[in-house]
Amino acid sequence: MELPSAHLSALRRKEERVGKFEEHGTGYKADIDIRVGPAYSAWNCRAFAATLRADVERVLGISFPVTDDGRDPTGGHRFWFENDDMSVHVIVDDPEEGWPLDKVPAAALPISRSEQVATWEIAEKLYDGLNALDTYLLIALDQFGMPVVANFDIGDGW
Repeated sequence: MELPSAHLSALRRKEERVGKFEEHGTGYKADIDIRVGPAYSAWNCRAFAATLRADVERVLGISFPVTDDGRDPTGGHRFWFENDDMSVHVIVDDPEEGWPLDKVPAAALPISRSEQVATWEIAEKLYDGLNALDTYLLIALDQFGMPVVANFDIGDGW
């Protein structure tokens, strides 16, 4: 299922209205959770985990230190990266119940460990990089679970 270009343009207009990362990413523990789901294909946890992992690595220029597919005992997939500058945790599980989180079953949580780069800057880079691929539905949530930005209509019931 492909989204028509007019629909993608409408998504990007909606995205510009929602907000900016910086205004939601200041202060202690101002993490931004990026929820991710497939824009075009049916759900396959294992395949989606592998694709998302590779795309997060490319966008952020990191490499998750795993020797397998990241599968955990619950059936989901977990990837963790950390160095002196940042940590990134990617969790892929089966979808939750309820709109719109049922459309974005994965979560990516980048956290800055650097005094030169804020967490919101890494989150914005990751969101923008994944969004540019035009293969993901995305919602960025602030530390209180409120939407910062989304690339599809998530409604106003937050």
